[in-house]
Amino acid sequence: MTLSLRAMRYVQAALKHGSITGAAEATHVTPSAIAAALDQAEAAFGMALVTRARAKGIFPTATGRDVGRRIDDLLERYDVLLRSISDLQSNLSGNLSIGYNAPIAPAFLPMLAAKMLQANPDVTFTLTEGDNNSVQTGLVDGQFDVILFVEELPNPQIETQPLVYAPTYCLCATDHALAQYETVSVSQIVTEPLILLDRPAARGYYLDLLEQGGEALRVVATANSTEMVRSLVASKVGISLLNMKPRDVPTYAGNNINCLRIRDSNSGVTLSLGFPPGPKRRLVQTFVECCTTFFEEPLGANLTVSMALSD
Repeated sequence: MTLSLRAMRYVQAALKHGSITGAAEATHVTPSAIAAALDQAEAAFGMALVTRARAKGIFPTATGRDVGRRIDDLLERYDVLLRSISDLQSNLSGNLSIGYNAPIAPAFLPMLAAKMLQANPDVTFTLTEGDNNSVQTGLVDGQFDVILFVEELPNPQIETQPLVYAPTYCLCATDHALAQYETVSVSQIVTEPLILLDRPAARGYYLDLLEQGGEALRVVATANSTEMVRSLVASKVGISLLNMKPRDVPTYAGNNINCLRIRDSNSGVTLSLGFPPGPKRRLVQTFVECCTTFFEEPLGANLTVSMALSD
């Protein structure tokens, strides 16, 4: 037989007050509820906890006093647990574990972390890069508090909040023949040597777009990091497709590239936040608000290529 926490609180009150009536008044229940809890406890433990004297109340046995101390300890630790969880939910402290399938994340996550730390020095961060599937699995398994990912199919175990839509763009070296244009077409792109970002989902996504050009593709290199793709393009190995971009900075290879809009394609991806459904820790909610504000401002907007043409 099991004994509920409520029953243990009734037993605790009975042992403390030495009276079923007094315990009932203290816990705002009927005397029969206290008496039933005592009966359940004695049946569960297989021993008498009190002796009952008519008109004189109840008296704990030696065993009852020992069990009472153990119940007091258990209920105290349970109350401490509840308080600590409440503090975890409401305080801006502790560790925030973030999983991200956003190769461009180093362009903005450090700024968000610095902003949060400046206001909340007791916060720590664990940042883990992965692919779209691994970060979602990590969130569901409890490895992450929040993830940055590209939502493809709805997952009922993950609540999402879109951050920014990132249209697909073409990148080429600054002295490439296409660099003179503000926009390019898919048919222009597919005639060039191509570099593919070889990450789960991304490779197929870009190939689907390129095949719309109706030409045999000449893929001269693949790379599984955005910065390697950018550096290969800057080194004139070929041209490529990406969705997000760092602000206007040279590549690791030390050369600049041009980012060109694709005028005959509406393809793009939405970078979203993901978190478990239900109430969020205050720390998670603060991070969500920081991300949302960042992508509403010019700094965040500059991480994508606008589809609007300048006059």
